[in-house]
Amino acid sequence: MKNKKNLLYILGSIIFFALVALIYCSPVLSGKSIIQPDIINYRGSAEEMLTYQEQTDDHVYWSNAMFGGMPTYQTGAQYDFDLIKGIDKVIRFLPMPADYIFLLFSGFFILGLTLLKKWKYALTGSIFFAVGAYFFIIIAAGHNAKVHTIAYFAPLVAGILLLYRKKYISGFVLTTLFMGLQLQANHIQMTFYLFLVMLVFAIFQFIADLKAKQLPDFFKASGLVVVACIIALGLNASRLLSTYEYSKETTRGKSEMSLLKTNTEGLDHDYITQWSYGKLETLNLFIPNLMGGSSMSSEEDLANYYGQLQNLYQNIGDDEFNQQVFQALAQQPRSTYWGEQPGTSGPAYQGAIVVFLFILGLVMVKGHYAKYKWWLLSATVLSILLAWGKNLQWLTDIFVDYFPMYDKFRAVSSILVMAEFTMPLLAIITVYYFINEEKDDQYKTKILTVVGGATVVILGILYLGADAIFPFQSSTDKYMTDQFMSLIGQANPNAIGFWQSTLQQLDQALIADRVSMFRADTVRTLIFVLCTVALLFAYQKKYIKNTTIVVLALGGLALIDGLFVNKRYFNEENFVSSYIVDNPFPTELSVKLESEANSNNNVAQIAYKVPLNKALSDLAQSDKGQYRVYNTTQSTFNEAGTSFFVHSIGGYHAAKLGKYQDIIDLYFSNDPRAKKYGITDESGMINVLNMLNTKYIVHGSIQEPKIEVNPTAFGNAWLVGKTKVVNNANEEILALNNTFLEEEVIVRNDIAKQLPQTITPDSTAQIKLTSYSPTKLVYQAKSTTDQIAVFSEIYYPHGWKATVDGQEVEIVKANYILRAIPLAKGNHEIVFTYEPSVISTGKTIMIASNILLIAILIGGIFFGYKNCKDKNEDFKSVA
Repeated sequence: MKNKKNLLYILGSIIFFALVALIYCSPVLSGKSIIQPDIINYRGSAEEMLTYQEQTDDHVYWSNAMFGGMPTYQTGAQYDFDLIKGIDKVIRFLPMPADYIFLLFSGFFILGLTLLKKWKYALTGSIFFAVGAYFFIIIAAGHNAKVHTIAYFAPLVAGILLLYRKKYISGFVLTTLFMGLQLQANHIQMTFYLFLVMLVFAIFQFIADLKAKQLPDFFKASGLVVVACIIALGLNASRLLSTYEYSKETTRGKSEMSLLKTNTEGLDHDYITQWSYGKLETLNLFIPNLMGGSSMSSEEDLANYYGQLQNLYQNIGDDEFNQQVFQALAQQPRSTYWGEQPGTSGPAYQGAIVVFLFILGLVMVKGHYAKYKWWLLSATVLSILLAWGKNLQWLTDIFVDYFPMYDKFRAVSSILVMAEFTMPLLAIITVYYFINEEKDDQYKTKILTVVGGATVVILGILYLGADAIFPFQSSTDKYMTDQFMSLIGQANPNAIGFWQSTLQQLDQALIADRVSMFRADTVRTLIFVLCTVALLFAYQKKYIKNTTIVVLALGGLALIDGLFVNKRYFNEENFVSSYIVDNPFPTELSVKLESEANSNNNVAQIAYKVPLNKALSDLAQSDKGQYRVYNTTQSTFNEAGTSFFVHSIGGYHAAKLGKYQDIIDLYFSNDPRAKKYGITDESGMINVLNMLNTKYIVHGSIQEPKIEVNPTAFGNAWLVGKTKVVNNANEEILALNNTFLEEEVIVRNDIAKQLPQTITPDSTAQIKLTSYSPTKLVYQAKSTTDQIAVFSEIYYPHGWKATVDGQEVEIVKANYILRAIPLAKGNHEIVFTYEPSVISTGKTIMIASNILLIAILIGGIFFGYKNCKDKNEDFKSVA
C-alpha cells in the first residue's frame, strides 16, 4: 500500500512538472511558437540541406549555403539508426520549449529520488534546480542544444552515484541511457563541464574509499562508468565521430597560420575569455539585479535617465549645435547593466532560497552527507573561479594551456552551469538533513540563527549602503562620456562646460536607476531568505509538525522566486504566431506580420528585413545558377539570413572552418595589424571574393538594399597555366593579396609536385559546372594542353572524392582554401562527391550499440522486476 502511495506521488509530481512547463509556455496552447534568434539563424543556414533532404529523401552532410561551404554536422545533420534520438523524442513529448523545462524538472527529480529516496525532497530539489534563470535565458536565445544537454545532467549523475553506492544494475542502466541521451543533445561544452563536476566527485570518492580500504569497489564502479560511457559513445558514433573529425579543421583545431594569432592550437585566449564573469557579478546568483540585469534595458528600467533626458530636451533651447548633440545622445542606447561582460541577456540567478540553503548547508551538514558537501562546495568554487576568466587570468591560463579540451570552448562565463547544478543539490540535501537529522537540534537552531542572522545583516547593509559600496558604473559608461566630450571639444570648445555638467547629471540619473533596481531586488532576496528562515524555525520549534508542508512550502517559495525573475527575460513576448516562426524570412509585409510587428519587438526585427529578403529572393529567382553573394548590409559573418535564399560567403556559426576564419580575419576584419603584412587596401579581399565566385554584392541598407553584379568573379571553376609555390601557410594566405589568381594558382611546395610544372597556354580551354547538388558536382572540361583546374569550392580533407572520367584523382589544396586538380589535355568529365567514411563507420558502431542498449534495458527491467518480486515474497514470509 505504501509503495502504491509513493508511486501516486511520483506520478503526481511528473504531472505537476508538465503542468508548470505548459502554464509557463501557455501561448503554445493557443497556436503560438517561441521565436529564438539563434534558431532563426539556424533556419537560414540549414535551408539548403533541408530542401535537398526533402527532395532526395536522403541525408545531406555538406552545404554550400554559408561560409563558402562546410559540413552540416553542426547545423542539423541527421543520422541513420539513431535509436537514442528516438528515445529522446519520446521523453520530450511536450511542445517546444515546454519540453526542455519539463526535462529540467523531471531529470533532477530522478536524482532526488536516487539520493534522498523521498518524493517530496525530490520534488522541491527539482524546483531548486529547474527555475535557474540561466536556463530560461538560453531557451529564449535559442541555445536549445545547451539547455537540452544540461537537462540530462541530473539523471546521469543519479546513475553514476548509484554505481558508487554498489547499485550496479540500476546504476549501469541509468548511466548508459542518460549518457547516451546527453551526448545526443550535442553540446559537448556542457558535457565537458559536467565531466569537471564528476571529476571532483571521483577525487573525493577515491579518497573516501582509500581511507575505508574499499578501493576495489571504487575501481569496479569506475570501470562500469567507463563501459557505460563507451556504449553511450557508440550510440552517438556517427554524430561524435563526424564532430571530432570536423573539429580538427575548425577554429578549435590546430592552425598552421600564425598571423594575427596568439596561439596556433585551439581558440585564442582573448576569444575564450571575452565573456568573463566579473568577481562582484557572481553575487547575482543571489541578487538578480545586482548588476542591472540584461544589457537590453526598457524605458521603464531607465525611468530616471529618460526623465532627465526629457528635461534636457525641454531646456536645451534653439541652439543648433546643442540640438545635434542631444539627438546623438538620445539615439545612443543606454543600459542598466554595469558589469564587465560585453553584453548579457540576464543574470545567472539561481535563487535566494537556493543560495541561502547552500550556505547554510556548508556550515550545518555533517555525517553521512558531508562527503557530498565537500564535493559540491569544491565543484562550485571551481565553477565560479573559472567563470571569472580574464579576471583570474592565471587560473584560466593553466586550464587553457594544460587541461585537455578546455581551449576548445568559448564564453567561460557559461561554466557557471556547474554551480547552477551543485548549489541546488546541496540546498536540497541541507533541507533533508535539517528535517531528518534527529540529533543536535540545539546545534541546528544555533547554526540557523547565526547564518540566517548574518545573511539578513549583510543584505541590510547592502541595501542601506548600496551607492557607497558599489560604483554602479561601467567602463562603457566612461568611454561613451569621454567620446562625447572629445567630439564636443573638437566641434565647439565653448560648449564643453555645459555638456560636461549635463552628461554628469545624466550619469547620475543612470546610477539612480541602477541603485533603484539593486535595492528592489535586495529587498526581494531578503524577503525570501526571511521566509525560509521562518519556515525552518517554525518546524524546529514544532509550530509546523508536518514535514511535507515545510518541504513543499520551500519548493513553492523557490518556484515563485524563480519564475517571477525568469519572466523578466522569457515571457509572452517570446511567443508569436507559428506562421511567423515557420517563415522567419518573409518577402512581403502582410497585414498579419505588420500587426504583430507593432506589438512585438522580435517580430519587428523580422519585418524590418522584408525589403532585403525580397531583394535576395528576387535574385535567387532571376539567377538560378551557382554563385555566392557578399551581403554588406548586415554583419556578414554573423548572420545566416542571406543563406536562406542564396549561397553566401558569410554565415553564422561558432565552429566554422579554421582556414576560412583565417581569410576573414586577414582580409575582411579591418584588423590594423594586417598592415604590417602588406595588406593596406582591398585588393586581397577582392581577390578572395573573385575566387569564391562572388557574383553579387549587396550594399546599401536593409531597408534599401542594392545588388551589384561583380563582373570579375571567376566562376565555378577555371583553368590556370601557372603555379606560385610558397613555403608555408603564412606565405600562402598572404600571396592571395597580390597574385593574379585567374591565371596563377598558389600551392605549398610540399604538394606542388602533384601539378604540371610547365603548361602550354590554350586560349580555347574551358571548364564549366554542368550539374549541382550539395554533395555532388559535375564539370565538363576541354583543352588541347595539360591544365590545372581550380574550383571555387572549399577544400575539406575528409570525405570529398574527385574522379576524372571515372578514375579517382587526388584533390589538391590551392589558394589556401580552394580545391584544384591537374587535367591532361582532351575532353573530361570531373565529378566531386561527398561520401564521408566517418558516417558509414559510425553507422556500423551505432547498430551494434543499439543492440547493446536494448539488451541492457531489457536486462535492467528483468532484474529490477525480479528484485521487487523477491522483496515482496520475503515480506510475505516474514508477515
